[in-house]
Amino acid sequence: MAKFKNAALMLTAGETARQWAKNNPEKASDYVEKATGFIDKRTQGKYHKQLSGLSQTVKRNLLGTQTVKGSTVRGETPDVPNASARPFPDLRA
Repeated sequence: MAKFKNAALMLTAGETARQWAKNNPEKASDYVEKATGFIDKRTQGKYHKQLSGLSQTVKRNLLGTQTVKGSTVRGETPDVPNASARPFPDLRA
């Protein structure tokens, strides 16, 4: 039962952090930059490429921009395709 209690505490802390980051994306982005800079300095640049990618991904998700073209983020709706344009020609005779 102690493992379930620890898991519940971690999930609660994670959800609280996610809500704070959603409400304060600029501050969260700054903290991500500081944390990755600290890790990069401590590892003497050994994982610089991986940390750079991680930092970009986290900041992109915090700021709510689309990560995949056509995906919806924060309730955005995708563009409606043009109804008059047909994607395939009609070959029926």
